[in-house]
Amino acid sequence: MRAVIFYRYGDESVLELTRRPEPEPKDGEILIEVRAAGVNPVDWKHREGAVRSDRPFPLGMGWDVAGVVRTTVPGGPAVGEAVYGMLPLPYGGAYQELAVLPAFAVAPKPARLSYAQAAAVPLAALTAWQALEAAETKAGLRVLVHAGAGGVGHFAVQFARHLGAHVTATASARNLDFLRRLGVDEAVDRTTADLSADPFDVVLDTVGGPVQQASWRLLRPGGTLITLPEPLDEAHRLPGINAHRVIVTPDGEALRRIGTLIDSGVVHVEVQAVLPLEEAAEAHRISAEGRVRGKLALSL
Repeated sequence: MRAVIFYRYGDESVLELTRRPEPEPKDGEILIEVRAAGVNPVDWKHREGAVRSDRPFPLGMGWDVAGVVRTTVPGGPAVGEAVYGMLPLPYGGAYQELAVLPAFAVAPKPARLSYAQAAAVPLAALTAWQALEAAETKAGLRVLVHAGAGGVGHFAVQFARHLGAHVTATASARNLDFLRRLGVDEAVDRTTADLSADPFDVVLDTVGGPVQQASWRLLRPGGTLITLPEPLDEAHRLPGINAHRVIVTPDGEALRRIGTLIDSGVVHVEVQAVLPLEEAAEAHRISAEGRVRGKLALSL
């Protein structure tokens, strides 16, 4: 099978498109013919060595897949069914023609989505879903999502609105209208906005660094900060603020519920570009620039 792999950590030039033996499912796993793979920032961070596994080189790439079931397990999806899902971190293996996933990690592909659109969903949408769950988001809360036009962010703002929260989101000026179309209550320019006037109940930090540091002071006493890309910076912790780091895990049942929201038109999936598998390195370069609206995907 064709697969994108790498033999050492480094920039996008270390990625190689080659032929590899077909993977063999273990107990509880299914085999999927991959039609498309999602591209996430964690992919190039893995390639650079910031996210590591205990497996030897060469290593596979990517965690999001959409495709057709080739082999299954008792109680799993049917052979020939169109599904989407997420491989467990930190073991990549999505940028290839065949992928193995735990049966519990997949769900039926949303009918209204192409394979490329479906592959853009799992990791980012599950991250947003699990982050909002960790914050106990509910109707009436004031929620701030940093980088609301990004992969995780554009799902988070829509999920939070669906839960009945009042949603504020930051973005670059060019993405403010996009945020309004997604239904955010307040779309603010990340370079000029003063967010300190009215404290929030929940802040979702998808950026890290100075954004996490500033987020502590944007919360009311008893509010919750959820950070995603890096550990909590304890040097900036404030008393009375709840804080958690969320690391996404596969969840086919949540993907089934997310798929229902997508098929009902409640949630929009934004895909900025779909590139062929041969251009995985270019997809990484684009992703690392940090200006992607929604997601990128690779077609196989």
